[in-house]
Amino acid sequence: MDLRVLLANIDRLIKAKRTTDNAVGIKAGKQDAIRNLRRYAAGELKGMWTLDTLEAVAKALETSSWELLRPPGAIAADDELDERINRVLDQRLAPPEPVRKRKYR
Repeated sequence: MDLRVLLANIDRLIKAKRTTDNAVGIKAGKQDAIRNLRRYAAGELKGMWTLDTLEAVAKALETSSWELLRPPGAIAADDELDERINRVLDQRLAPPEPVRKRKYR
């Protein structure tokens, strides 16, 4: 997990929602979560966030954990895209239809 990308995405969403680190942490039920993440990134703390903390902060920011972890240039998660990918995979992985042999008389 790239902490710089995670922090950049969190900061972008905090700025867009016009809120603060502390307010998001309180809403997530993890008051010092973002402050601690900044300390992890700076090397002041050892360890890392848990997935529970990531999910709680994502929920507090009204987004998904993928959106927080998404590197620049990656496409956003989209249900329509998932459906298209699944259709293509189903078509390619489906067993081929048997070829019917013609009977010559």
